[in-house]
Amino acid sequence: MPETELEGFRNYVRDWFIRNAPPEMRIRRGGIGWYYEDPKFIDAAIKWHRTLYEAGLVGISWPKEYGGLGDDVRKELIVRDVALSLGIVYPGCPGIGLSVAGPAILYHGNEEQKKKYLKRILTCEDVWAQGFSEPCCASDLAAITTRAEDKGDYFIINGRKVWSSDFHLANYYLLLARTGSPEERHRGLTMFIVDTKSEGITYRPIKQINGRPGFSEVFLDNVKVPKENVVGKVGEGWRVAMTTLNFERLNIGGAFAYAVGSAARHLVEIKRDADTLALLEEALAIKELYDRMLMLALRGEIIGPETASIKLLASEALEKIYITAISKLGPEVLVEGDLFDWSFGYIDSKGYTLLSGTSEILRNLLGELVLGLPKGV
Repeated sequence: MPETELEGFRNYVRDWFIRNAPPEMRIRRGGIGWYYEDPKFIDAAIKWHRTLYEAGLVGISWPKEYGGLGDDVRKELIVRDVALSLGIVYPGCPGIGLSVAGPAILYHGNEEQKKKYLKRILTCEDVWAQGFSEPCCASDLAAITTRAEDKGDYFIINGRKVWSSDFHLANYYLLLARTGSPEERHRGLTMFIVDTKSEGITYRPIKQINGRPGFSEVFLDNVKVPKENVVGKVGEGWRVAMTTLNFERLNIGGAFAYAVGSAARHLVEIKRDADTLALLEEALAIKELYDRMLMLALRGEIIGPETASIKLLASEALEKIYITAISKLGPEVLVEGDLFDWSFGYIDSKGYTLLSGTSEILRNLLGELVLGLPKGV
């Protein structure tokens, strides 16, 4: 597609967002985004997402046979860029359907799974959560103990998951469980699609320092899962998990990359000096790196562990921006007013370097798998 045509598409998208985005779908200044604890907001976000889909602005590069448009991947990048640069929620659907579950099914699912789930992910008829981390081994995924026992036509799953984002909203759970022995480590894992309304599933919201219960602890007690809900092959869950984690880190890193740019620009507007200008320059570089990696992903190339660099760089840059803001803006950030959002951003940023792999874990991953360094270097 010629660059002039893409520029025309960008102008069209920008005009569409300005005319159609409702006020409640605006991202707060100085903050990373939005939250799904308020039922009124959830309904508005899902409605907004379906408006985006009907306008042809969601799933642009996804295959037509699964509800997408099968169009130029650069258009998808443009839509995301325009929306977030305007401070507009994109997409609207909560959960990890578009960013994690969808790619996992696209790359590893069978034809029946693709037809059953993918379009409903695009339309936000289904909301997804992810069941990876466990209390025993949050940073060592290969050590999980949640067990899936083969019963012939189905599996029985028992175990406990933690830090499951948006589980309270989800009707499907992309869950990693052990089907082999603990000694097999990553070779004994299998990925499952689990209906969150299945008998034997209970959950407990985890209240965070910001007062919001965005995560949940999930308990699985003799949960029956049909064999057709295995994603990929039994015993090859690690391979599927690596795809999902790479996309998760890319998408979380992308959200952080846009938030870094937005927060840095706002901070420069309030307090323009050498420090804040340097933060803005760093933010622009991170955004450029993210765009390049996202383009590879949208072309259908299975991206690798290098995506961890986006999440690592953006999360640490975002934390740095909020620390700088708090130090430069003074006690006014603690009082209701124009600067109050910065205090919430500061609190939230403490978790950004922990979720989806701590900074320490990601540095090890990049060193070993991307740079080829020996363990411990």
